[in-house]
Amino acid sequence: MGLSSVGILYNARIPEARSLAKDMEAWMAKRVDEVSICVIEDSQTALCLSEIDLLVTLGGDGSILHAARQTAAYGVLILGVNLGRVGFLTETEIGEWEDILSRALAGDYWVEERMMLQVTCRRGGEMISESEALNDAVVGRGSQGRAVHLRTDVDGGELATYVADGLIVATPTGSTAYALAAGGPILPPELRNILLVPVAPHLSMERPIVLAEGVTVRITVVGRRPAVLMVDGQPEVELSNRDIVSVEASPHVTRFARVREQTYFYKTLVKRLVPRNEK
Repeated sequence: MGLSSVGILYNARIPEARSLAKDMEAWMAKRVDEVSICVIEDSQTALCLSEIDLLVTLGGDGSILHAARQTAAYGVLILGVNLGRVGFLTETEIGEWEDILSRALAGDYWVEERMMLQVTCRRGGEMISESEALNDAVVGRGSQGRAVHLRTDVDGGELATYVADGLIVATPTGSTAYALAAGGPILPPELRNILLVPVAPHLSMERPIVLAEGVTVRITVVGRRPAVLMVDGQPEVELSNRDIVSVEASPHVTRFARVREQTYFYKTLVKRLVPRNEK
């Protein structure tokens, strides 16, 4: 697939990101028909992304999560340049971007599609929130900081009522994020399963559960302790008694342009998950 229109999305909170975006824009202008720069905080980002073939993100995994939610409906390819701490989802480091982008623009890349989640929240039968996630949706404890009671149903059948700090509903991509820190398993990214992982459960089911792709998970807040819905690490909505969060596989996927070999995941897994404070 030809890549003639490229967007550069950078995280303005990273000092070197803006200057790199400018350098990359000048480099790209000699090689593609159109190139544009967007800032993550820009409210018009979605409009910019709807008209490009490839989006290059300058930042960490958070920048990619933002880009994934913005681009999913358009099928835009994402290629991440790591300026963050871990960069598990990124394709290249800052010192190698010219070589990697040269190969991608020449068509020397393959497309990796990753499952996303569709997350909705209802209050009294009325939709109050709707979003998509590449990593996870988390229903967790709210402002009181006390464990929440979460009745959880799978395809209409009751699974359990968790008394916990929270419940993570993750994709295989998200299995290496918060779900892993909470004791969940690592799932290869090509799978299309939904993962349930309770956070610090108390006298309730504590084991993670891997569910089939086609299920719908429904989480109902039980009792008067406030909760909060987080989608890909971002606060989505404050929840109260009887609010219902539904999570299922999204019809959209996140599409990555990959230059590395198709077995890269396992090498990256070992490299990225070693202790970051070795030095």
